[in-house]
Amino acid sequence: MNINVSNYIFAFVCKKPNFLLTLTMTCIFFICGNMLYSQNIEDKKDKAKKIEREIKLLDEQINKMKQVQSNTLNELVLIKKKVAQRKKLLENLDEQIQNQNAILESKSDSLNHLEERLKVLEEYYKKLIISAYNNRDTRKWFMYIIAADNIEQGYRRWIYLKDYAKAINSKGEELKRMRNDIIIQKEEIIKLQNIALTDQQKRQKEYEKYKRDEKQSSSYAYSLEKKQNTLKNQLNKKKREVTALNREIERMLQAAIKQNNDSKKNTAQYNANIKLSEEFGVNKGKLPWPVENGVVIEQFGLHDHPVLKGVKLPFNNGINISAAKNSSVTSVFNGIVKQIIIIPGYNHCVLVQHGNYFTFYCKLGTVSVNTGDKVTTGEKIGNINDNILHFELWNGSSKQNPEYWLR
Repeated sequence: MNINVSNYIFAFVCKKPNFLLTLTMTCIFFICGNMLYSQNIEDKKDKAKKIEREIKLLDEQINKMKQVQSNTLNELVLIKKKVAQRKKLLENLDEQIQNQNAILESKSDSLNHLEERLKVLEEYYKKLIISAYNNRDTRKWFMYIIAADNIEQGYRRWIYLKDYAKAINSKGEELKRMRNDIIIQKEEIIKLQNIALTDQQKRQKEYEKYKRDEKQSSSYAYSLEKKQNTLKNQLNKKKREVTALNREIERMLQAAIKQNNDSKKNTAQYNANIKLSEEFGVNKGKLPWPVENGVVIEQFGLHDHPVLKGVKLPFNNGINISAAKNSSVTSVFNGIVKQIIIIPGYNHCVLVQHGNYFTFYCKLGTVSVNTGDKVTTGEKIGNINDNILHFELWNGSSKQNPEYWLR
C-alpha cells in the first residue's frame, strides 16, 4: 500500500539535490539585495532634494541679480554653479534609475523562482490528493495498521495516518499563501515600473533644463569675453582686496596666537583654551553651517577664472557661500569675538576664537556682536550685506578647508 507522502518530496530532491539550497540562498540574496538597493535609493532621493533646493535658491538669486544688472561676472558664477548642480542631479537620477532597474530585475527573478516553486508544490499536492482518493477505503487503512509486525510499528503507522489529513490541509494552505505572495509581488513590480517610468520622465525634463542652463552659461561667457579689459580690471581689484584681507587676518591671527602663548602663565585660562580646542577638533565634519539655505559657489583653493582663459583667481583661503540677501550669519561653535574690522570689498569681518582654532566671517552688512563677547554655537553674529558670505577656518596659523569641517 503506497501511502508514504514524504516519498514525493524525497524523489523530487533526489532529482534536483541543489534545488532547495539554491532556492533558499536565492531568497536570502534577493531580500538583502533589495533592502540595500532600497536604502540606497532613499539616500539618493534625499540628496536629490538637497540639490533641487540649491538650484531653486540659485535661480532666485540670479533673477534678483538680473533686476539690478544683467550679464555680470557674479551672475555667470551663479549660472555655472547651477549648471554643475544640474549635472549632479542628473547623475543622481541616473543612479536611482539604475538601482530601481536592479530591484525590478531582482523581484522579477524572485517571482520566477516563486512560480517555479508553486508548480512543484501544486504537483506534489495533486499527488497527495490522488493518493488520498485511491486509499479512501478506511478498511485498507485499518488493515495497514493491523498488518504491522509489532505493536510499536502499528502505533507509528496509526500516528502517520492520523497526520495524513493534516499534511494535505497544510499543503493546501501553503498553496494559498504562495499564490497570494505571487499576486503581491506582481503588484509590487507594477508599482516599481510606474515609479521607474516617472523618474525616467523627470530625468528627461532635468536633462532639457541642464542643456538650457548650459546654453545660457555659454551665452553669458561669450558676452563677457568681449569685455576683456573690464574683467582684467575687476580681477586686479579683487587681487588687491584679497591681499588686504590676507594681510589683516594674518595680523589678527598672530596677535591672537601671541595672546594664547602669553596665557600659559595663567593656568586656568590656558586649560580653558586647550579644552575648547579639543572640543572644536572632535567636531570636525559636524559643525553647523554659518548661514542657512546657502550654496558654496567658490570652494577652497586655487580656481580658474570663469571667463579669462589661462588666468587663475586669487587663492581662496576659505569658501564663498551664496545665500538670500540679509541672511543671518551664526557662529559655528562656542568662542570669543576677538576682532571686528572693515576691509574694502569684504565689508564687516568678524574673527571668532575657539581655543587654538579661529573662524572668520566676512561680507557682513551688519554686526550683532562686540569685541570680547562670548558666543555660543548658532548664535547670531550679523547679516550678510548682499548675497555672499566669505567664511574661513584656521587651526592656529594653518588655513583649513571649511567644507571638511562643516556637516
